[in-house]
Amino acid sequence: MLSDMLVHPSGRYRLYIDETGTQTLKQTGIDRYLCLMGVVMRRDTHDIRLTTRLQGIKEDLFGHSASTPVILHRRDMVKRKPPFDILDDERVSFEFNTRWAALVRETQYIAMASAIDKHAHLERYKVWQYDPYHYCLECLLERYVKWLNRHGYVGDVLVESRGKGPDKRLKAAYRRFFVNGGDHLSPSVIQARLTSGELKLAMKDEDVAGHQLADSLAHPTLKYMRGKYEGAEVVDGFGQQLVRVLLQHRLARHPKTHEIEGWGLKWLPRKTGA
Repeated sequence: MLSDMLVHPSGRYRLYIDETGTQTLKQTGIDRYLCLMGVVMRRDTHDIRLTTRLQGIKEDLFGHSASTPVILHRRDMVKRKPPFDILDDERVSFEFNTRWAALVRETQYIAMASAIDKHAHLERYKVWQYDPYHYCLECLLERYVKWLNRHGYVGDVLVESRGKGPDKRLKAAYRRFFVNGGDHLSPSVIQARLTSGELKLAMKDEDVAGHQLADSLAHPTLKYMRGKYEGAEVVDGFGQQLVRVLLQHRLARHPKTHEIEGWGLKWLPRKTGA
């Protein structure tokens, strides 16, 4: 394991993870899907460029300040909870959509998502029922570590906190991956590329720009994946505009064939034999 302090800033990365849906396996007929959205970014790019640009949007449109911080959260924005009720003004909504689409398109990052149909997961695995969040997390971690390894980079992982109990279990799942390896990665490779054996967590009110970016992309990406893998109807709108940006510019892909499936997008449970 190499400390990121020994690596030049141009080679230090972080995977920011946020989700849409819940990890529970109860009532899967209603609460059926979970999607983890990961954004891989150089630490200095995140802390300087993305954070500054994000703060500018929030200050200009929603009155963000040190004394009255505004955290972008898609669910609150859709429900128009204050201060997002100003989005009912078409001019403000247009400006936000335009500036946010430009941010998603122009910021330098790699995106990757893993999603699970929890109902299908239960139907396939009557006895072995891996926690859906941990299952999706391991898929993201494998792709992240492989990406780091191909490019000779190192990095860590920051997940938005979900509460004391879930956080404790998630940290344990991460630690198992770090110590024991994954289905397609040895512990030695993982430990050479991840700079910490402990998962990092941040509260929503810590105002992490990477989490707010991932939050804005998770739900539309899940919708796109349901359309692609299940044939569900996908209504075009601003969310799918963002997905098109990801498909064209930002989703991880095979280094030679440029295929996105299995690299930038992973649908679970895996197909038989996959």
